[in-house]
Amino acid sequence: MVLDDAEVAKAKALAAGPLGEKMGKFPLLFAKAAFFGQRPSRKNPVEVNNGTVTLADLGSGPLAITCQHVIARFREKRQEAENVIFQLGFVDLDPVEQLIDENVHLDIATIDLTEKQAKAVTSEGEIGSCVFKPQSWPPPLPEKGEFVAFGGFPGALRSILSFDELEFGSWSSGASEVSSVSDFKFASVFDRENWVQSFGTEHHMELVALGGMSGGPVFIKRKLYWDLIGIVSHYHENYDTVFFRSLKSVRQDGTIELPPV
Repeated sequence: MVLDDAEVAKAKALAAGPLGEKMGKFPLLFAKAAFFGQRPSRKNPVEVNNGTVTLADLGSGPLAITCQHVIARFREKRQEAENVIFQLGFVDLDPVEQLIDENVHLDIATIDLTEKQAKAVTSEGEIGSCVFKPQSWPPPLPEKGEFVAFGGFPGALRSILSFDELEFGSWSSGASEVSSVSDFKFASVFDRENWVQSFGTEHHMELVALGGMSGGPVFIKRKLYWDLIGIVSHYHENYDTVFFRSLKSVRQDGTIELPPV
């Protein structure tokens, strides 16, 4: 469907207002920054990697979903140095010890969270304050031309406040058109000419480096409810495209169904 100029102007006005802000902020309710590195000290200031996790309960209790390459990098970091920590907000945990399942091909990893951990992780403000419970599971793939909302914590927006204190800026899109779909992944080419800013100012329109958003939630609006359909995988700067991994292979207990060979 091609919109005329008047319809485009009306859509942009809606996106720039409260509706656009609500749609843009929605994914961030279920996103948390995951960061890891050697425990900082005054002699060794904070130096970390970060990704994003999606907080969900698919029917068997709370879990954190992220990309397998985030867990792989944590393992590498732990081999490179001693006293390496992994935190979701202020909560320390060992993602390998609490790992439910992981799959390199699908680039998905699921981490079990205790009720106590989930409560602590979601009690630090509006962002990351909720655990998503889907209407049904597993979710179907989106169709080309549909719009998805996603969010996360780019490393480019990470600020060092002191030797042991970090602040993670978030970034999200409330409506990004799906440009391609395959069996276990889909993608969205950024249409920057038609972007509308609904909230936030710093780096919002100029941001090109989305590293750190891996594992962030991807939602689609299906009639009367939102459906969690995937996670952010990576961003390709040359193509100005963000790639997503479908969650249709993740079972309700967090185990991952292997794709056919």
